[in-house]
Amino acid sequence: MIKRAIEIFPSFKIFTTSLQNQLYITASVTRHETDAERTAEEMYNKIADLLSNSSSQIILERCFGNIDFQTSLLKKRNHAFRTHSIETNTPVTYVEGASCYECKFSGVQIRALKAAPETRIRTIMDEGISKGRAWNTDGSTFFLLHDINGGKSHNGEHRDRKTQSEIMFRQAEKILRAEGAAYQDVVRTWIYISNILDWYDDFNAARNKFFSEYGIIGNGKSQSQAEQIYLPASTGIEGRSPSNLPTTMDVFAVHRSPESTIQIHPLYGTKQRSPLRYGSAFSRAVVIKDSESKLILVSGTASIDEQGNSVFIGDPEAQIRHTLQVISSLIAEEGATLQDLCETTLFLKRRQDMAVYQSIAEELGMTNIPSVNVVADVCRSELLFELDAAFILSKEKP
Repeated sequence: MIKRAIEIFPSFKIFTTSLQNQLYITASVTRHETDAERTAEEMYNKIADLLSNSSSQIILERCFGNIDFQTSLLKKRNHAFRTHSIETNTPVTYVEGASCYECKFSGVQIRALKAAPETRIRTIMDEGISKGRAWNTDGSTFFLLHDINGGKSHNGEHRDRKTQSEIMFRQAEKILRAEGAAYQDVVRTWIYISNILDWYDDFNAARNKFFSEYGIIGNGKSQSQAEQIYLPASTGIEGRSPSNLPTTMDVFAVHRSPESTIQIHPLYGTKQRSPLRYGSAFSRAVVIKDSESKLILVSGTASIDEQGNSVFIGDPEAQIRHTLQVISSLIAEEGATLQDLCETTLFLKRRQDMAVYQSIAEELGMTNIPSVNVVADVCRSELLFELDAAFILSKEKP
């Protein structure tokens, strides 16, 4: 049975969702002009309590905040973890994410697994750096890679942005190959793109080139076959990394053995069709089903119609409502509702539209959802709102 809980503190909330050995933690700032140092310390102490009390190990950790707050946040994290005898050298993805509440950081997303003899969790190393976590269950190996990027050239100079994006995908492929998997095993990516509005078309071209080279989309040009092509779910959103590289991404992959009982399939939806039809190579969502649960990983979703056109331009309320309707329709195919959320990132182009979202959320019964709220540009200048999400259902729910 799925258990959901929320703890409310003066300047932040912590949401938890647990099922069997799975634990999802979202800690989100909720108060304007809060003391960032103190809030970070209190937040990570509570997170450490949750991990310690449940004997859980982190498999994904992502922080959103000002770039200049990274050192302070990680210092608070490491102190809290050491105090609770929790490993500190597990990888962390830190993304620039201006808070909707004018704080130096926005929040933290953590996925963890409870220790079990049949589930061996290990850290993936690449050139001496921890780059992800891997674990085995139900005849499959799961991978969560962190902060994969194109790096610098040998002389220390930054390569052009499109080339770095291509190298980023190849880097993920290289790490997965070393683990006995391949990029074709990827089910979800979270891609953070600096100055996204300046070069999103070039980024898409780089991704499509890589996908074509690795046989994922063939020539990538057949609209009539777009819904038949398996593509991972994905988020592509504004986000600068501390390394100041143009792109960085987290990668979720599942390598299934012939004996695996894990089932995986994409969702392409009806209110929005395959983004490949207008040049973006990802699916609307991917579903992962095991013996105990169904996990629906929804891509970054904004106010776009069936033809791929932006709609309700200049109207934040209508854009937010349309986005939530699209997601509701998409997950309804799997018997899920918005109340089945276990992780959400909410992106607003304009901080002042947070009040509009909150009013809609209250109306829809979504006031207390596990959401980190971030100010960021969406992939088109006219889009004011984007949301990505994960939903989890237990075996008992149809």
